[in-house]
Amino acid sequence: MKSLNTRHQGLSVIILSFAIAMLIDTMPWPDGLSLFKPDVVALVLIYWVMAMPERFGVFTGWIIGLFVDVLDGTLFGINALALSVTAYLTAMICYRIRVYPKWKQAFNVAVLVGLNRLIVMNLSGLIQPVQVNFTYWLPLLGSAILWPWLYILLRDVRRRFC
Repeated sequence: MKSLNTRHQGLSVIILSFAIAMLIDTMPWPDGLSLFKPDVVALVLIYWVMAMPERFGVFTGWIIGLFVDVLDGTLFGINALALSVTAYLTAMICYRIRVYPKWKQAFNVAVLVGLNRLIVMNLSGLIQPVQVNFTYWLPLLGSAILWPWLYILLRDVRRRFC
C-alpha cells in the first residue's frame, strides 16, 4: 500500500503531465508538421483514463477541457464537453484496449481523437460557420504515430511515481 505522500507526489506528476501537454498544444509547429500536429492533451487524457479508470474519468475530462478552452480562446465548454465524452468512451473500452498491441491501440486512440475533433467541429459550427476539409483530420495520423511513444513514456512515469 502506498503512503499518502507517494499518492500526493503521483497526483502532482499527473497534473504536470497535463500541464506539459497543454504547453505542447499551444506551441507553434513548423509549417509542414503543423498539419499533423497531434492532440497531445486528448492523448494524455486517454492514457490516464486507460491506466487508472477508477481515478480519472468524465470529471477529469471536463476540468482539463475547461483549461483547454481558456488556452485556445474557444467558447467556454466546447473542449470540456468533447474531452469528457472522450474520457467516457475511453473508460468504457479501456480494459479491451489495454490488451491490444500498440498499433491497434494507436488505431483506437485515433478514432477517439477523431470523435473528439468531430464534437468540437459540430459544436463550433453551431456558433459560426466552420469550413472543414481533409486537413482538419490529419492530426489523427499524428496522434496515432505519437501514441506508442507517449504510452511508453507515461507508463514509465506512472510506474515510477504513482
